[in-house]
Amino acid sequence: MPKRTNIFTTTALLAGASATNTPISLAIPQTPPQGASIPHSPSYTSFSFEPAFWVEFFGNATSPNTFTFNAINTLYQHGLRPRIRPGGITMDSMIFDPSAGNPVRTTNADGGVYRTTVGPAYYESWSNFPNGTEFISTLNFGNDSLDIARDMAVASVKYQGPHIKFFEVGNEPTNYPPSRWENSTANYIAQWQNWTAAIDLATNNASHGNWWASSATTDETPLHVRPADLIPLGIDSTQEVAQYSIHSYAFATCDPARAALATTLNILNHTGLVEYADQEIYPSAKAALDAGSQWIIGEFNSIACSGNPNVSDTFAQALWEVDTELIYAVRNASATYLHQGATLVFQSNQQSNSAGDDGSPGFSTYDMLYPISSSKRGAQRTLPGFPGLLFLAEAFAVEGTRVVALETPAGLSEDHFAGYAFYHNERLTKLALLNLTPYYANSTSDFTASFDIGSLTPRSYGRHFPRRQAKVKRLTAPHVDEKDSSKVTWAGQSFNGGVGEGNVVVEQVGKDGCVDVRGSEAVLIFFDGDGGKQWGGKGWWPWGGKGWGKAWGGGW
Repeated sequence: MPKRTNIFTTTALLAGASATNTPISLAIPQTPPQGASIPHSPSYTSFSFEPAFWVEFFGNATSPNTFTFNAINTLYQHGLRPRIRPGGITMDSMIFDPSAGNPVRTTNADGGVYRTTVGPAYYESWSNFPNGTEFISTLNFGNDSLDIARDMAVASVKYQGPHIKFFEVGNEPTNYPPSRWENSTANYIAQWQNWTAAIDLATNNASHGNWWASSATTDETPLHVRPADLIPLGIDSTQEVAQYSIHSYAFATCDPARAALATTLNILNHTGLVEYADQEIYPSAKAALDAGSQWIIGEFNSIACSGNPNVSDTFAQALWEVDTELIYAVRNASATYLHQGATLVFQSNQQSNSAGDDGSPGFSTYDMLYPISSSKRGAQRTLPGFPGLLFLAEAFAVEGTRVVALETPAGLSEDHFAGYAFYHNERLTKLALLNLTPYYANSTSDFTASFDIGSLTPRSYGRHFPRRQAKVKRLTAPHVDEKDSSKVTWAGQSFNGGVGEGNVVVEQVGKDGCVDVRGSEAVLIFFDGDGGKQWGGKGWWPWGGKGWGKAWGGGW
Protein backbone atom coordinates (compact mmCIF):
# COMPACT_ATOMS: atom_id res chain seq x y z
CA MET A 1 0.00 0.00 0.00
CA PRO A 2 2.28 2.79 -1.27
CA LYS A 3 2.46 6.17 0.39
CA ARG A 4 3.67 7.86 -2.77
CA THR A 5 1.21 10.35 -4.23
CA ASN A 6 3.34 12.20 -6.76
CA ILE A 7 3.06 9.82 -9.73
CA PHE A 8 -0.67 9.93 -10.25
CA THR A 9 -2.68 13.11 -10.63
CA THR A 10 -6.03 13.65 -12.25
CA THR A 11 -5.40 14.59 -15.87
CA ALA A 12 -7.47 15.93 -18.71
CA LEU A 13 -7.94 13.79 -21.82
CA LEU A 14 -5.01 14.37 -24.14
CA ALA A 15 -4.57 14.36 -27.90
CA GLY A 16 -6.30 11.44 -29.54
CA ALA A 17 -9.08 11.30 -26.99
CA SER A 18 -11.71 12.23 -29.55
CA ALA A 19 -12.93 9.72 -32.11
CA THR A 20 -10.62 9.09 -35.05
CA ASN A 21 -12.15 8.03 -38.36
CA THR A 22 -8.85 7.65 -40.18
CA PRO A 23 -7.55 4.09 -39.73
CA ILE A 24 -4.35 3.89 -37.72
CA SER A 25 -1.79 1.59 -39.28
CA LEU A 26 -0.07 -0.89 -37.02
CA ALA A 27 3.22 -2.28 -38.31
CA ILE A 28 4.14 -5.14 -36.00
CA PRO A 29 6.91 -7.71 -36.57
CA GLN A 30 5.72 -11.17 -37.54
CA THR A 31 8.45 -12.66 -35.35
CA PRO A 32 9.33 -11.61 -31.79
CA PRO A 33 11.68 -8.61 -31.80
CA GLN A 34 14.69 -8.23 -29.56
CA GLY A 35 13.47 -7.48 -26.07
CA ALA A 36 10.39 -9.68 -26.20
CA SER A 37 9.41 -11.03 -22.79
CA ILE A 38 10.29 -14.35 -21.26
CA PRO A 39 7.95 -17.22 -22.23
CA HIS A 40 4.82 -17.10 -20.06
CA SER A 41 2.55 -19.91 -18.94
CA PRO A 42 -1.23 -20.24 -18.43
CA SER A 43 -0.43 -19.79 -14.71
CA TYR A 44 0.74 -16.23 -15.28
CA THR A 45 -2.57 -14.89 -13.97
CA SER A 46 -2.90 -16.38 -10.49
CA PHE A 47 -4.73 -15.49 -7.29
CA SER A 48 -4.15 -14.56 -3.67
CA PHE A 49 -7.03 -15.10 -1.22
CA GLU A 50 -7.14 -13.72 2.31
CA PRO A 51 -7.18 -16.93 4.43
CA ALA A 52 -9.43 -15.48 7.14
CA PHE A 53 -12.27 -15.53 4.60
CA TRP A 54 -11.45 -18.94 3.10
CA VAL A 55 -14.78 -20.52 4.06
CA GLU A 56 -16.79 -17.67 2.56
CA PHE A 57 -14.95 -17.99 -0.74
CA PHE A 58 -14.53 -21.75 -0.98
CA GLY A 59 -16.70 -23.48 1.59
CA ASN A 60 -15.05 -26.46 3.24
CA ALA A 61 -13.69 -29.86 2.33
CA THR A 62 -17.09 -31.55 2.24
CA SER A 63 -19.30 -28.62 1.17
CA PRO A 64 -17.53 -26.47 -1.40
CA ASN A 65 -18.90 -23.12 -2.50
CA THR A 66 -20.15 -24.16 -5.93
CA PHE A 67 -20.62 -20.56 -7.05
CA THR A 68 -16.94 -19.72 -6.62
CA PHE A 69 -15.80 -22.99 -8.12
CA ASN A 70 -18.10 -22.62 -11.13
CA ALA A 71 -16.50 -19.23 -11.76
CA ILE A 72 -13.03 -20.76 -11.46
CA ASN A 73 -14.11 -23.52 -13.81
CA THR A 74 -15.12 -20.86 -16.34
CA LEU A 75 -11.64 -19.38 -16.12
CA TYR A 76 -10.22 -22.86 -16.72
CA GLN A 77 -12.42 -23.32 -19.78
CA HIS A 78 -10.86 -20.19 -21.24
CA GLY A 79 -7.32 -21.43 -20.66
CA LEU A 80 -6.30 -20.19 -17.21
CA ARG A 81 -4.30 -22.44 -14.86
CA PRO A 82 -3.95 -20.25 -11.76
CA ARG A 83 -1.83 -21.00 -8.75
CA ILE A 84 -3.47 -20.21 -5.42
CA ARG A 85 -1.84 -18.25 -2.61
CA PRO A 86 -3.92 -18.37 0.59
CA GLY A 87 -2.15 -15.24 1.75
CA GLY A 88 -2.42 -11.68 2.91
CA ILE A 89 -2.39 -9.86 6.22
CA THR A 90 -4.37 -12.55 8.02
CA MET A 91 -1.79 -15.25 7.26
CA ASP A 92 0.40 -13.48 9.81
CA SER A 93 -2.02 -14.27 12.61
CA MET A 94 -2.93 -17.78 11.47
CA ILE A 95 -2.21 -20.92 13.46
CA PHE A 96 -2.62 -24.65 12.84
CA ASP A 97 -4.40 -26.71 15.48
CA PRO A 98 -4.57 -30.44 14.68
CA SER A 99 -7.80 -30.73 16.67
CA ALA A 100 -9.51 -27.84 14.88
CA GLY A 101 -12.03 -28.12 12.09
CA ASN A 102 -12.77 -25.57 9.39
CA PRO A 103 -11.02 -22.18 9.51
CA VAL A 104 -12.38 -19.98 12.30
CA ARG A 105 -11.80 -16.22 12.69
CA THR A 106 -11.33 -14.61 16.08
CA THR A 107 -12.52 -11.01 15.69
CA ASN A 108 -13.59 -7.94 17.59
CA ALA A 109 -17.05 -6.38 17.24
CA ASP A 110 -15.93 -4.27 14.27
CA GLY A 111 -14.61 -7.20 12.27
CA GLY A 112 -10.94 -6.87 13.18
CA VAL A 113 -9.28 -10.28 12.71
CA TYR A 114 -7.00 -11.20 15.62
CA ARG A 115 -6.47 -14.83 14.63
CA THR A 116 -7.48 -17.44 12.10
CA THR A 117 -7.30 -21.01 13.39
CA VAL A 118 -7.14 -23.82 10.84
CA GLY A 119 -7.15 -27.56 11.20
CA PRO A 120 -6.63 -30.45 8.77
CA ALA A 121 -9.93 -29.65 7.04
CA TYR A 122 -8.46 -26.37 5.77
CA TYR A 123 -5.72 -28.14 3.85
CA GLU A 124 -8.08 -30.92 2.80
CA SER A 125 -10.35 -28.32 1.19
CA TRP A 126 -7.58 -27.57 -1.30
CA SER A 127 -8.57 -30.82 -3.00
CA ASN A 128 -11.79 -29.17 -4.20
CA PHE A 129 -9.78 -27.17 -6.72
CA PRO A 130 -9.24 -28.52 -10.25
CA ASN A 131 -6.85 -31.44 -10.51
CA GLY A 132 -3.30 -30.19 -10.84
CA THR A 133 -3.82 -26.86 -9.11
CA GLU A 134 -0.66 -25.73 -7.33
CA PHE A 135 -0.57 -23.80 -4.06
CA ILE A 136 1.73 -21.60 -2.01
CA SER A 137 2.10 -22.73 1.60
CA THR A 138 1.88 -19.43 3.49
CA LEU A 139 3.31 -19.23 6.99
CA ASN A 140 2.83 -16.91 9.95
CA PHE A 141 5.84 -14.62 10.51
CA GLY A 142 3.91 -11.88 12.28
CA ASN A 143 3.59 -13.67 15.64
CA ASP A 144 7.37 -14.13 15.73
CA SER A 145 6.98 -17.80 16.68
CA LEU A 146 9.02 -20.35 14.77
CA ASP A 147 6.90 -23.10 16.30
CA ILE A 148 3.71 -21.66 14.76
CA ALA A 149 5.28 -21.29 11.32
CA ARG A 150 6.91 -24.71 11.44
CA ASP A 151 3.66 -26.44 12.46
CA MET A 152 1.84 -24.82 9.55
CA ALA A 153 4.52 -25.88 7.09
CA VAL A 154 4.56 -29.47 8.36
CA ALA A 155 0.76 -29.68 8.20
CA SER A 156 0.64 -28.31 4.66
CA VAL A 157 3.18 -30.89 3.49
CA LYS A 158 1.39 -33.68 5.33
CA TYR A 159 -2.00 -32.97 3.76
CA GLN A 160 -1.13 -31.38 0.41
CA GLY A 161 2.58 -31.91 -0.19
CA PRO A 162 2.37 -32.92 -3.89
CA HIS A 163 0.35 -29.79 -4.69
CA ILE A 164 2.60 -27.23 -2.99
CA LYS A 165 4.76 -25.30 -5.43
CA PHE A 166 6.26 -22.63 -3.15
CA PHE A 167 6.50 -21.61 0.51
CA GLU A 168 6.24 -18.08 1.89
CA VAL A 169 6.99 -16.90 5.41
CA GLY A 170 5.50 -13.52 6.23
CA ASN A 171 3.29 -11.03 4.45
CA GLU A 172 4.51 -7.46 3.92
CA PRO A 173 7.25 -7.22 6.56
CA THR A 174 7.43 -3.52 5.71
CA ASN A 175 4.31 -3.18 7.89
CA TYR A 176 5.73 -5.01 10.93
CA PRO A 177 6.58 -3.12 14.16
CA PRO A 178 9.83 -1.14 13.67
CA SER A 179 11.34 -2.74 16.76
CA ARG A 180 11.18 -6.22 15.21
CA TRP A 181 14.49 -5.95 13.35
CA GLU A 182 15.55 -2.48 14.50
CA ASN A 183 15.06 -1.36 10.89
CA SER A 184 18.03 -3.50 9.89
CA THR A 185 17.89 -5.36 6.57
CA ALA A 186 20.70 -7.64 7.80
CA ASN A 187 18.71 -8.55 10.94
CA TYR A 188 15.69 -9.41 8.82
CA ILE A 189 17.77 -11.63 6.53
CA ALA A 190 19.34 -13.42 9.49
CA GLN A 191 15.97 -14.36 10.96
CA TRP A 192 14.52 -15.28 7.57
CA GLN A 193 17.41 -17.63 6.83
CA ASN A 194 17.26 -19.14 10.32
CA TRP A 195 13.55 -19.88 9.97
CA THR A 196 13.67 -21.25 6.44
CA ALA A 197 16.52 -23.60 7.39
CA ALA A 198 14.63 -24.85 10.46
CA ILE A 199 11.45 -25.38 8.45
CA ASP A 200 13.40 -27.23 5.75
CA LEU A 201 14.58 -29.65 8.42
CA ALA A 202 11.05 -30.13 9.77
CA THR A 203 9.59 -30.79 6.29
CA ASN A 204 12.37 -33.20 5.28
CA ASN A 205 13.55 -30.59 2.79
CA ALA A 206 10.20 -30.35 1.00
CA SER A 207 10.51 -26.58 1.35
CA HIS A 208 14.24 -26.30 0.60
CA GLY A 209 14.91 -24.03 -2.36
CA ASN A 210 11.20 -23.38 -2.88
CA TRP A 211 10.84 -20.14 -0.92
CA TRP A 212 9.45 -16.79 -1.91
CA ALA A 213 11.61 -13.98 -0.56
CA SER A 214 10.65 -10.44 0.45
CA SER A 215 6.86 -10.09 -0.13
CA ALA A 216 7.33 -6.40 0.66
CA THR A 217 5.13 -3.51 -0.36
CA THR A 218 6.36 -0.42 -2.18
CA ASP A 219 5.75 1.70 0.92
CA GLU A 220 8.57 4.01 1.91
CA THR A 221 9.47 2.61 5.34
CA PRO A 222 12.59 2.63 7.54
CA LEU A 223 12.92 -1.14 7.03
CA HIS A 224 14.26 -1.81 3.54
CA VAL A 225 13.32 -5.35 2.50
CA ARG A 226 12.32 -5.12 -1.13
CA PRO A 227 14.15 -7.64 -3.34
CA ALA A 228 16.49 -4.89 -4.50
CA ASP A 229 17.53 -4.44 -0.85
CA LEU A 230 17.81 -8.12 0.03
CA ILE A 231 19.67 -9.51 -2.96
CA PRO A 232 22.91 -7.50 -2.59
CA LEU A 233 23.10 -8.49 1.10
CA GLY A 234 22.98 -12.20 0.28
CA ILE A 235 19.53 -13.41 1.23
CA ASP A 236 20.00 -16.30 -1.21
CA SER A 237 23.43 -17.32 0.09
CA THR A 238 21.87 -20.56 1.33
CA GLN A 239 20.18 -21.27 -2.02
CA GLU A 240 16.67 -21.06 -0.60
CA VAL A 241 15.01 -18.54 -2.92
CA ALA A 242 12.88 -19.79 -5.79
CA GLN A 243 11.20 -16.47 -6.59
CA TYR A 244 11.35 -12.89 -5.37
CA SER A 245 7.94 -11.42 -4.52
CA ILE A 246 6.90 -7.80 -4.36
CA HIS A 247 3.41 -6.38 -3.79
CA SER A 248 1.90 -3.80 -6.12
CA TYR A 249 -0.79 -1.31 -5.06
CA ALA A 250 -0.45 1.93 -6.97
CA PHE A 251 -3.58 3.36 -5.32
CA ALA A 252 -5.23 3.05 -1.93
CA THR A 253 -8.18 4.15 0.19
CA CYS A 254 -6.22 3.63 3.42
CA ASP A 255 -6.33 7.37 4.17
CA PRO A 256 -8.07 10.42 2.69
CA ALA A 257 -5.03 11.73 0.78
CA ARG A 258 -4.58 8.52 -1.18
CA ALA A 259 -8.30 7.91 -1.53
CA ALA A 260 -8.56 11.18 -3.44
CA LEU A 261 -6.28 9.72 -6.13
CA ALA A 262 -8.10 6.39 -6.41
CA THR A 263 -10.24 7.49 -9.35
CA THR A 264 -11.36 5.86 -12.57
CA LEU A 265 -9.35 8.33 -14.62
CA ASN A 266 -6.18 7.53 -12.69
CA ILE A 267 -6.43 3.75 -12.65
CA LEU A 268 -6.89 3.87 -16.43
CA ASN A 269 -3.94 6.21 -17.01
CA HIS A 270 -1.52 3.93 -18.85
CA THR A 271 1.36 6.39 -18.52
CA GLY A 272 0.94 6.53 -14.75
CA LEU A 273 0.72 2.75 -14.43
CA VAL A 274 3.93 2.34 -16.41
CA GLU A 275 5.71 4.99 -14.32
CA TYR A 276 4.69 3.25 -11.11
CA ALA A 277 5.89 -0.10 -12.46
CA ASP A 278 9.23 1.32 -13.58
CA GLN A 279 9.92 3.45 -10.50
CA GLU A 280 8.58 1.27 -7.70
CA ILE A 281 8.61 -2.31 -9.00
CA TYR A 282 11.21 -2.69 -11.73
CA PRO A 283 14.36 -2.00 -9.66
CA SER A 284 13.54 -5.13 -7.63
CA ALA A 285 12.56 -7.03 -10.76
CA LYS A 286 15.86 -6.16 -12.43
CA ALA A 287 17.83 -7.15 -9.32
CA ALA A 288 16.16 -10.57 -9.38
CA LEU A 289 16.67 -11.06 -13.10
CA ASP A 290 20.30 -9.94 -12.90
CA ALA A 291 20.81 -12.53 -10.16
CA GLY A 292 19.47 -15.23 -12.46
CA SER A 293 16.23 -15.57 -10.50
CA GLN A 294 12.53 -15.19 -11.18
CA TRP A 295 10.39 -12.39 -9.83
CA ILE A 296 6.65 -12.19 -9.30
CA ILE A 297 3.93 -9.82 -8.19
CA GLY A 298 3.03 -11.86 -5.11
CA GLU A 299 -0.03 -9.74 -4.33
CA PHE A 300 -1.70 -6.83 -6.09
CA ASN A 301 -4.94 -5.18 -7.01
CA SER A 302 -6.17 -1.83 -8.22
CA ILE A 303 -6.79 0.00 -4.94
CA ALA A 304 -5.43 -1.12 -1.56
CA CYS A 305 -7.55 -1.28 1.61
CA SER A 306 -10.35 -3.16 -0.16
CA GLY A 307 -10.84 -0.95 -3.20
CA ASN A 308 -12.94 2.12 -3.88
CA PRO A 309 -16.70 1.71 -4.43
CA ASN A 310 -17.85 3.08 -7.79
CA VAL A 311 -14.34 2.65 -9.16
CA SER A 312 -12.97 -0.84 -8.48
CA ASP A 313 -16.42 -2.45 -8.69
CA THR A 314 -17.02 -1.05 -12.19
CA PHE A 315 -15.95 -2.04 -15.69
CA ALA A 316 -12.85 0.13 -15.21
CA GLN A 317 -11.47 -2.70 -13.07
CA ALA A 318 -11.51 -5.12 -16.02
CA LEU A 319 -9.53 -2.72 -18.21
CA TRP A 320 -7.12 -2.02 -15.36
CA GLU A 321 -6.53 -5.77 -14.84
CA VAL A 322 -5.65 -6.36 -18.47
CA ASP A 323 -3.30 -3.40 -18.80
CA THR A 324 -1.55 -3.91 -15.45
CA GLU A 325 -0.91 -7.62 -15.91
CA LEU A 326 0.46 -7.01 -19.40
CA ILE A 327 2.69 -4.19 -18.13
CA TYR A 328 4.29 -6.69 -15.75
CA ALA A 329 4.38 -9.45 -18.37
CA VAL A 330 6.59 -7.39 -20.68
CA ARG A 331 8.85 -6.70 -17.68
CA ASN A 332 9.35 -10.45 -17.28
CA ALA A 333 7.30 -11.19 -14.18
CA SER A 334 6.82 -14.96 -13.95
CA ALA A 335 3.38 -14.60 -12.35
CA THR A 336 0.95 -12.07 -10.91
CA TYR A 337 -1.30 -12.92 -7.94
CA LEU A 338 -4.50 -10.86 -7.96
CA HIS A 339 -5.65 -10.40 -4.36
CA GLN A 340 -9.17 -11.24 -3.15
CA GLY A 341 -10.60 -10.67 0.29
CA ALA A 342 -12.65 -8.44 2.56
CA THR A 343 -12.15 -5.27 4.57
CA LEU A 344 -9.57 -5.64 7.32
CA VAL A 345 -10.15 -2.93 9.89
CA PHE A 346 -6.65 -3.29 11.39
CA GLN A 347 -5.04 -2.14 8.13
CA SER A 348 -5.63 1.53 8.85
CA ASN A 349 -7.62 3.69 11.24
CA GLN A 350 -8.34 6.15 8.41
CA GLN A 351 -9.47 3.83 5.65
CA SER A 352 -12.63 4.40 3.63
CA ASN A 353 -14.00 0.86 3.80
CA SER A 354 -15.46 -0.98 6.76
CA ALA A 355 -16.65 -4.45 7.65
CA GLY A 356 -20.28 -5.38 7.32
CA ASP A 357 -22.99 -5.27 9.96
CA ASP A 358 -22.01 -6.90 13.25
CA GLY A 359 -18.49 -7.47 12.00
CA SER A 360 -19.51 -9.67 9.06
CA PRO A 361 -17.23 -9.52 6.00
CA GLY A 362 -17.33 -6.40 3.87
CA PHE A 363 -15.97 -7.99 0.71
CA SER A 364 -13.42 -5.93 -1.20
CA THR A 365 -14.85 -4.03 -4.14
CA TYR A 366 -11.85 -5.11 -6.23
CA ASP A 367 -12.79 -8.81 -5.84
CA MET A 368 -13.61 -10.77 -8.98
CA LEU A 369 -16.76 -12.01 -7.23
CA TYR A 370 -18.79 -11.74 -4.05
CA PRO A 371 -18.79 -15.38 -2.92
CA ILE A 372 -21.89 -15.15 -0.71
CA SER A 373 -24.77 -12.73 -0.33
CA SER A 374 -24.18 -10.16 2.39
CA SER A 375 -25.79 -7.08 3.87
CA LYS A 376 -22.74 -5.02 2.93
CA ARG A 377 -22.34 -6.03 -0.74
CA GLY A 378 -25.70 -7.50 -1.69
CA ALA A 379 -26.33 -10.60 -3.76
CA GLN A 380 -23.75 -13.25 -4.55
CA ARG A 381 -22.39 -12.42 -8.02
CA THR A 382 -19.33 -11.81 -10.11
CA LEU A 383 -18.11 -8.26 -10.47
CA PRO A 384 -17.46 -6.34 -13.71
CA GLY A 385 -13.75 -7.15 -13.42
CA PHE A 386 -14.35 -10.87 -13.98
CA PRO A 387 -14.50 -10.73 -17.81
CA GLY A 388 -11.11 -9.02 -17.81
CA LEU A 389 -9.68 -12.21 -16.36
CA LEU A 390 -11.17 -14.17 -19.25
CA PHE A 391 -9.37 -11.82 -21.64
CA LEU A 392 -6.11 -12.58 -19.83
CA ALA A 393 -6.87 -16.31 -19.66
CA GLU A 394 -7.10 -16.50 -23.44
CA ALA A 395 -4.12 -14.21 -23.97
CA PHE A 396 -1.86 -16.57 -21.99
CA ALA A 397 -3.63 -19.85 -22.71
CA VAL A 398 -0.74 -21.27 -24.75
CA GLU A 399 2.41 -22.32 -22.88
CA GLY A 400 5.45 -20.31 -23.92
CA THR A 401 3.65 -17.12 -24.97
CA ARG A 402 5.92 -14.07 -25.21
CA VAL A 403 4.72 -10.46 -25.07
CA VAL A 404 5.87 -7.14 -26.52
CA ALA A 405 4.45 -3.70 -25.71
CA LEU A 406 3.56 -1.55 -28.71
CA GLU A 407 4.51 2.08 -29.16
CA THR A 408 1.61 4.52 -29.08
CA PRO A 409 0.61 5.34 -32.66
CA ALA A 410 0.84 8.96 -33.77
CA GLY A 411 -2.28 10.92 -32.94
CA LEU A 412 -3.29 8.84 -29.91
CA SER A 413 -2.74 9.64 -26.26
CA GLU A 414 -0.01 7.72 -24.46
CA ASP A 415 -2.18 7.98 -21.36
CA HIS A 416 -5.10 6.19 -22.96
CA PHE A 417 -3.72 3.68 -25.46
CA ALA A 418 -2.07 0.36 -24.68
CA GLY A 419 -1.19 -2.34 -27.17
CA TYR A 420 0.56 -5.68 -26.87
CA ALA A 421 1.70 -8.30 -29.38
CA PHE A 422 1.85 -11.99 -28.44
CA TYR A 423 4.21 -14.53 -29.96
CA HIS A 424 4.43 -18.30 -29.85
CA ASN A 425 6.86 -20.54 -31.70
CA GLU A 426 8.54 -17.41 -33.07
CA ARG A 427 5.36 -16.21 -34.77
CA LEU A 428 2.82 -13.48 -34.08
CA THR A 429 -0.34 -15.15 -32.74
CA LYS A 430 -2.40 -12.49 -30.94
CA LEU A 431 -2.73 -8.76 -30.55
CA ALA A 432 -4.32 -6.82 -27.67
CA LEU A 433 -5.53 -3.26 -28.21
CA LEU A 434 -6.88 -1.19 -25.31
CA ASN A 435 -8.64 2.14 -25.64
CA LEU A 436 -8.54 3.40 -22.07
CA THR A 437 -10.23 6.75 -22.68
CA PRO A 438 -13.08 6.81 -20.13
CA TYR A 439 -16.43 6.67 -21.94
CA TYR A 440 -19.43 7.76 -19.84
CA ALA A 441 -23.13 8.05 -20.61
CA ASN A 442 -22.73 11.82 -20.93
CA SER A 443 -19.56 11.74 -23.04
CA THR A 444 -19.77 13.90 -26.15
CA SER A 445 -17.88 11.30 -28.20
CA ASP A 446 -17.44 7.56 -27.97
CA PHE A 447 -13.69 8.04 -28.66
CA THR A 448 -13.58 5.17 -31.18
CA ALA A 449 -10.23 4.53 -32.81
CA SER A 450 -9.95 2.40 -35.95
CA PHE A 451 -6.85 0.25 -36.36
CA ASP A 452 -5.65 -1.10 -39.69
CA ILE A 453 -4.10 -4.53 -39.14
CA GLY A 454 -4.14 -5.50 -42.82
CA SER A 455 -0.34 -5.75 -42.90
CA LEU A 456 -0.57 -8.52 -40.28
CA THR A 457 -2.75 -10.71 -42.51
CA PRO A 458 -0.84 -10.88 -45.83
CA ARG A 459 -2.57 -12.61 -48.70
CA SER A 460 -0.33 -15.65 -48.79
CA TYR A 461 2.84 -17.24 -47.53
CA GLY A 462 2.75 -19.65 -50.47
CA ARG A 463 0.68 -22.68 -51.42
CA HIS A 464 1.07 -24.34 -48.01
CA PHE A 465 0.29 -21.19 -45.99
CA PRO A 466 -2.84 -19.41 -47.24
CA ARG A 467 -3.94 -15.98 -46.09
CA ARG A 468 -3.87 -15.62 -42.32
CA GLN A 469 -7.24 -15.25 -40.67
CA ALA A 470 -7.85 -12.62 -38.01
CA LYS A 471 -10.68 -12.94 -35.52
CA VAL A 472 -11.61 -10.60 -32.71
CA LYS A 473 -13.01 -11.01 -29.21
CA ARG A 474 -14.22 -7.86 -27.53
CA LEU A 475 -14.23 -6.81 -23.86
CA THR A 476 -16.91 -4.17 -23.49
CA ALA A 477 -19.66 -2.59 -21.40
CA PRO A 478 -22.17 0.21 -22.00
CA HIS A 479 -19.90 2.65 -20.12
CA VAL A 480 -16.68 2.67 -18.12
CA ASP A 481 -18.55 3.03 -14.81
CA GLU A 482 -20.92 0.11 -15.43
CA LYS A 483 -21.53 -1.80 -12.18
CA ASP A 484 -23.99 -4.40 -13.43
CA SER A 485 -21.87 -7.39 -14.43
CA SER A 486 -24.72 -8.78 -16.53
CA LYS A 487 -24.06 -5.86 -18.91
CA VAL A 488 -20.29 -6.44 -19.13
CA THR A 489 -19.36 -8.88 -21.89
CA TRP A 490 -16.41 -10.85 -23.16
CA ALA A 491 -16.93 -12.10 -26.72
CA GLY A 492 -20.64 -11.41 -26.44
CA GLN A 493 -21.20 -13.34 -23.22
CA SER A 494 -21.87 -12.00 -19.73
CA PHE A 495 -20.86 -13.86 -16.57
CA ASN A 496 -22.93 -12.48 -13.70
CA GLY A 497 -23.50 -15.98 -12.30
CA GLY A 498 -19.94 -17.16 -12.91
CA VAL A 499 -20.80 -19.00 -16.15
CA GLY A 500 -21.30 -17.67 -19.64
CA GLU A 501 -24.71 -16.37 -20.63
CA GLY A 502 -25.65 -15.65 -24.24
CA ASN A 503 -24.00 -16.63 -27.49
CA VAL A 504 -20.28 -16.36 -28.10
CA VAL A 505 -19.50 -13.60 -30.61
CA VAL A 506 -16.26 -13.92 -32.55
CA GLU A 507 -15.85 -11.09 -35.03
CA GLN A 508 -14.18 -11.61 -38.40
CA VAL A 509 -11.80 -8.88 -39.60
CA GLY A 510 -13.11 -7.66 -42.93
CA LYS A 511 -11.34 -7.11 -46.22
CA ASP A 512 -10.36 -3.59 -45.20
CA GLY A 513 -8.30 -5.06 -42.35
CA CYS A 514 -9.70 -2.59 -39.81
CA VAL A 515 -10.74 -3.11 -36.20
CA ASP A 516 -12.67 -0.42 -34.30
CA VAL A 517 -12.10 0.00 -30.56
CA ARG A 518 -14.43 2.32 -28.67
CA GLY A 519 -13.36 4.31 -25.63
CA SER A 520 -13.32 2.07 -22.54
CA GLU A 521 -13.03 -1.07 -24.60
CA ALA A 522 -10.40 -3.69 -25.39
CA VAL A 523 -10.04 -6.31 -28.10
CA LEU A 524 -7.97 -9.46 -28.39
CA ILE A 525 -7.21 -10.32 -32.00
CA PHE A 526 -6.37 -13.92 -32.88
CA PHE A 527 -4.44 -14.94 -35.97
CA ASP A 528 -4.53 -18.34 -37.69
CA GLY A 529 -7.79 -19.29 -36.00
CA ASP A 530 -6.48 -19.05 -32.42
CA GLY A 531 -9.45 -18.37 -30.20
CA GLY A 532 -12.09 -18.85 -32.87
CA LYS A 533 -13.05 -22.25 -31.47
CA GLN A 534 -10.88 -23.11 -28.50
CA TRP A 535 -12.28 -20.69 -25.97
CA GLY A 536 -15.91 -20.34 -26.96
CA GLY A 537 -17.26 -22.58 -24.22
CA LYS A 538 -18.14 -25.29 -26.79
CA GLY A 539 -14.69 -26.17 -28.02
CA TRP A 540 -12.37 -29.05 -27.42
CA TRP A 541 -12.08 -28.68 -23.65
CA PRO A 542 -13.27 -31.97 -22.13
CA TRP A 543 -15.65 -30.38 -19.67
CA GLY A 544 -17.46 -28.19 -22.20
CA GLY A 545 -18.69 -25.71 -19.60
CA LYS A 546 -21.05 -28.07 -17.78
CA GLY A 547 -20.15 -27.41 -14.17
CA TRP A 548 -17.35 -27.88 -11.74
CA GLY A 549 -18.08 -31.40 -10.54
CA LYS A 550 -17.88 -33.12 -13.92
CA ALA A 551 -15.20 -30.80 -15.20
CA TRP A 552 -12.56 -31.75 -12.69
CA GLY A 553 -13.10 -35.47 -12.46
CA GLY A 554 -10.62 -36.31 -15.18
CA GLY A 555 -8.01 -33.62 -14.63
CA TRP A 556 -6.60 -31.50 -17.36
